[in-house]
Amino acid sequence: MKGRFMSEPKQRIVDPDILRGFMVRLLATAGCTEEAAAGAESLYEAELRGYGTHGLLRLPSMVQRVRSGMINARAKVRVAMEREGSALVDADRTLGAVGALFGADLAIRKAKRAGCCAVGVLNGNHISMAGFYAEKIARAGCVGMITTMTTPLAHVLGGKERLLGTNPLAIAVPSGGDDPILVDFATTAISFGTVLKSQARGEAIPEGVALGPDGEPTTDASQAARGALTPLAAHKGYGLSLVMGLLAGPLLGAKVGADLARSIAEKNHYDKGDLLIAIDPASFGDPVAFGEAVRAHLLEVKSSPLAPGFSEIRIPGERSFRERARRLEECVPIEEGVWEAAAALAGELGVAVPE
Repeated sequence: MKGRFMSEPKQRIVDPDILRGFMVRLLATAGCTEEAAAGAESLYEAELRGYGTHGLLRLPSMVQRVRSGMINARAKVRVAMEREGSALVDADRTLGAVGALFGADLAIRKAKRAGCCAVGVLNGNHISMAGFYAEKIARAGCVGMITTMTTPLAHVLGGKERLLGTNPLAIAVPSGGDDPILVDFATTAISFGTVLKSQARGEAIPEGVALGPDGEPTTDASQAARGALTPLAAHKGYGLSLVMGLLAGPLLGAKVGADLARSIAEKNHYDKGDLLIAIDPASFGDPVAFGEAVRAHLLEVKSSPLAPGFSEIRIPGERSFRERARRLEECVPIEEGVWEAAAALAGELGVAVPE
């Protein structure tokens, strides 16, 4: 019944390699031949980690942006400004993942020389899972910090109009083990992707996470999609979202708030920014000693006495890395509705749908 939580939807089980290849072919056929693999990688990795809200679900809108000209399928990413410990990248309206991966690689290289590096990326697009790029930096031996912004989707604390983005923050720290510590969250109480998924399922969303277009609290996902999301943790999320938007916006020469919304509506230009920071632990001492200290503290954390109702203490990112390994072994579950939407897009593009 509408407005009630429903049972889990039907799923299609897809081989990981087949899923990735299907995503690449859809983007390539849409015109992103040179960038298709990089553009699909962040969506694919989101699916492997169980974040379907940032996976295949997002691909039809990505292709629509290519068709509308918002995404430049033949972009040439370049460094527009550079200092020893910083750089500004013009992504030439490329796929979000292409610009962000360029920025992450540049931040890593420069941090290895300068100790720390902050890279701003302009004229990109939606980068999907911010943690994907922070993780890449951490696996190169540096601490990675990422923030970006979205079109305004959230209200300010005490307000009711869309003015803030979901403006996520991702931090990845080398752990001294196989996988880094990875924190990745939106600064809203619920992600917009979760709203879209709930809307597609006909499910309600929790109380206190969104306003409808009338400015009143709602649990109706369709109303929330046309209204405004609520900041995470009241004043804390509001303040964090505000400053993340400023760092990924005006600091880099990009737009924010109503100006960004107008740029998208009037110029079909996603005039926002991404900020990627890499810190080489060798800047402050022995990186081996740092890794040992991190590993020792994580052991201390995981050995802490359990509270009632908990079977283990997990390190941030641990669940998603476990899920990735499991899905690579057992295949990837895709909601039937999401798969049907991708199949419909494939039909429009003349791409064969995998059996």
